[in-house]
Amino acid sequence: MNPIDRYAEAVTSGRVPAGIYHRRACERHQRDRARENTRAFPYRFDVARAERFFRFASNLRHYKGQWAGQLIALQPHQKFRLGSVFAWVHRKTGLRRFRTAYNEVPRKNGKSLEAAIVALYATFFDGEAGAEGYCIATKREQAKIVFNDCRRLVQSSGLRSRIAVLTANLSREVSAAKLEPLGADRDSTDGLNPQLVTIDEAHAMKHRGLIDVMETATGARQQPLINWITTAGTDPFSPCGEQHDYACKVLDGIISDETLFAFIAHADLDDDPWDEATWRKANPNYAVSVLPDDLRALATKAQNMPPAAAAFKQKRLNLWVHTLTPWLSLDGWRRGQSTTWTLDDLHGEPCWIGIDMSSKIDLTAVVLVFPPSAAHLAWRIVPWCLTPEDTLDDRAHRDRAPYRHWLALTKLGATLRTNPGNRIDQDLVRAMVTEAAGRFDVQEIGVDPWNAGNLMADLLDDGFRVVEVPQNLAQMSGPSKDFEADVLDGLVDAGNDPLMTWCVSNVVVQRDSKDNIYPTKKRSRGRIDPVIAALLGRKLAGASRDEPTAEDPVLVVA
Repeated sequence: MNPIDRYAEAVTSGRVPAGIYHRRACERHQRDRARENTRAFPYRFDVARAERFFRFASNLRHYKGQWAGQLIALQPHQKFRLGSVFAWVHRKTGLRRFRTAYNEVPRKNGKSLEAAIVALYATFFDGEAGAEGYCIATKREQAKIVFNDCRRLVQSSGLRSRIAVLTANLSREVSAAKLEPLGADRDSTDGLNPQLVTIDEAHAMKHRGLIDVMETATGARQQPLINWITTAGTDPFSPCGEQHDYACKVLDGIISDETLFAFIAHADLDDDPWDEATWRKANPNYAVSVLPDDLRALATKAQNMPPAAAAFKQKRLNLWVHTLTPWLSLDGWRRGQSTTWTLDDLHGEPCWIGIDMSSKIDLTAVVLVFPPSAAHLAWRIVPWCLTPEDTLDDRAHRDRAPYRHWLALTKLGATLRTNPGNRIDQDLVRAMVTEAAGRFDVQEIGVDPWNAGNLMADLLDDGFRVVEVPQNLAQMSGPSKDFEADVLDGLVDAGNDPLMTWCVSNVVVQRDSKDNIYPTKKRSRGRIDPVIAALLGRKLAGASRDEPTAEDPVLVVA
């Protein structure tokens, strides 16, 4: 068995301790290996390409510390991660499958060294003529850290006869390739054509400007590689925080992105941070470059100093401290999803509708809520979303969401729809409600008056019972807690709709001193509009099934 498959099997079998996303990266590899010879899967695993990279790395020498002068021996987790990046190729073209690699591991696990190895290989030995490699960071001086590691590798490993070491860059005349550091403070980034981009300690980058420039500049290359190397950060809305969240969604199966390789080594949130078993779990290089005695000393200090405790969890256990925890259980959500029903199965059933009107340019959600019945024990939810066509692609890039793909899905009556122009057409929202009324027994429609304009009055004119539901703690806490419990028990079924699953994974709630909760858009990562609309409909449907209480006041009919 090759070292990549062997490591994946060791992790998934439990022989190698691993956090959930470490394990899911290995499970993804095994699923892909199982799909490799199916017609629907366009990629193949070429272990010879990984072995070529391994041979290259094994001929390089360490340049500092206790191993200075010794040949580099990649550890099993490094062979899994780096070998995966180079071994998976497109079946027809032979080009590399993964265009982005996101590797998030704690300190002292060999990140900078492996980033330098990958940078040298992808720039000078990947068969790309005129390759341009860049080590990027907010400041050029910071970007020079990995670049200087590359330079030292060349100097310590006998590569100077093939790669020229210059002040500003490394270059190879025979292939017209170059590798250089680049900071966001450079005067101009025009004319770049990168084959390789290394983003080291990405959590320190505050803005996406340079990253976006580099991503768009790779378009002329057949198999570029953007290599993220980082530890956990503190800001979920930073470029690294967004990339971390996106990587988690890919590993969770919420978003499908076959061009992203993602690996996150970490402790799980319920692990004891002071237990040595947790340290081993979070650090794949434990007892190699991560020294147990060093961690013990740091842990002793951290247990007595809160700021040191936060740093220990972030840097040594790879936990995103001071960050926001998703509200709903994804495991519970998945247990509730089925694909065995259609809209026709709900024909004529009582239905409550929640509408969350967005600002002029984002998602507006019209969600149909069907309470449990003799025909189905779970709450069934049909999310219909509307968004402007003219700005769809820009927002897909901004939201890191495959809106075009979701636009083509029609299982539950076209979950995502667009209207012409660059702002929401409220007449189409009104038409969606009319469409629902033609198929189901619409009881009430819950609308937050914010951004609703004339919609409530128009729906009243159409003969619907419209209920005003402001999004505040008093109105939203009850249905939010009910929804949370139902999701946890696997009793909410949206037909496995991918857009709704994505929104569920984004939601963060706000809590007050009495443990009242409600979802907040300002703190959530990504769109949550269909979840808000589902809660509005869930509130009205729940009120129809139970007598209202002091905590769940009767709403005023508009």
